[in-house]
Amino acid sequence: MKRYLIPIIILVLTLGTLVGCGFIRVTPEKQSVTELKSYIDDALPIMKRHAETTETTNQANRAFLRAFAAGNQKEIVKALTAYRDTLEWAVNRVDSTLLDFKKLVPPSEVRTYHSLMIEALTKEQYGLTKQLSYYSSVLRYGFGDDKELDDGNELLLEAQKVWLQAQYEFSDLLEKAGK
Repeated sequence: MKRYLIPIIILVLTLGTLVGCGFIRVTPEKQSVTELKSYIDDALPIMKRHAETTETTNQANRAFLRAFAAGNQKEIVKALTAYRDTLEWAVNRVDSTLLDFKKLVPPSEVRTYHSLMIEALTKEQYGLTKQLSYYSSVLRYGFGDDKELDDGNELLLEAQKVWLQAQYEFSDLLEKAGK
């Protein structure tokens, strides 16, 4: 192992010197594509986690709606409790996703996409929080503030619209990155 260490150090120092002196050039275009690819590689797992969160929340919502349509009071309460618990989980997960996304440093060509994602996640976070509050109240008291539910639904709809805009931006970024 030690016999390879010195040649590796020499190679690293030589390459650093060649780049630093301008003998090997890193063009702005190559650097930009490299930064873009790096950003995409960092963003994809966050986006995947968000998509999983959305799907889990939607499944719980559908289960609640099926129970509600069936009209069995016991099953409605059980499904609503599960949905409320899922909403609480989703709020925390979206909060975590938003924080992870804010930690990313977007290259200049990614700033629009990055801003759209933060806007979408923020709206979704507030919308889910309002829904959680509404359904918690329904379970606790038997009723909730309908305006709170309407506001939550409106925020989630706005979040979906912004998310769609972000996905158009992201597909353009993937094209630029050659992915």
